[in-house]
Amino acid sequence: MSLGDAQILDLKDAIVAAFRPMENLFRVMGGASVDEGGETARLCSEIGQELARSFRVKLDAALDSLAAEERHG
Repeated sequence: MSLGDAQILDLKDAIVAAFRPMENLFRVMGGASVDEGGETARLCSEIGQELARSFRVKLDAALDSLAAEERHG
């Protein structure tokens, strides 16, 4: 099955939308107060946000590669 650019963009939007609640959780954790025992939550938030950023970069690369294959394949 051949995917067009619009379908690839729709796929990316669906994946990002499914991932967004987890990404938002990491942002909320980042706002935890150290006084309330939030240091661990803040550290986990930093890790989670970096993982989310890395996920988006790899998703973009994978979908760009798929789009290029579809155009040239």
